[in-house]
Amino acid sequence: MRARAQCQAVLFFTQIKPFMKKLLFGLFALTVLASACKKDKDAPAMTKENIAGTYKMTAEVYKMPAGQGPDEELFSTYEPCFKDNLYKLNLDEVFQVVDAGQVCDPATDHQSTWHVDGNHLIVDEYVYTISKFDGSVLELTDFSGEGADAHGYITTYTKQ
Repeated sequence: MRARAQCQAVLFFTQIKPFMKKLLFGLFALTVLASACKKDKDAPAMTKENIAGTYKMTAEVYKMPAGQGPDEELFSTYEPCFKDNLYKLNLDEVFQVVDAGQVCDPATDHQSTWHVDGNHLIVDEYVYTISKFDGSVLELTDFSGEGADAHGYITTYTKQ
């Protein structure tokens, strides 16, 4: 009888072992997958405090009205002295263009004011729509017209 009980115990554990291996492997895999997934961060609020900083222009496109030809990529056509300029949005609402690196002739240094109003960035009297802001990339649009007639500039700045 004792031998039979031992045999049943061995049989029981050999049947449980594969199940436990699968269960533990499944839990391990689930844990690895859950911790490996990068959670998308919410975009920071469009506040003066979040947007303030020093930026460099990294792209500019002229968006054509629908059916009037391809969009025109402009940034690659700019002079090198213009491409390395810094755009500073200071917390005190002073906006500065700093002709950094290779200096243009004449220099393109400029100073004015700026502020945020909802999803708009206002520099002096110019109103730009903030079409993207993720904390490091700021994309501004300056469009005219509506619907199919809409056309204008999409400018991308990267925080330094």
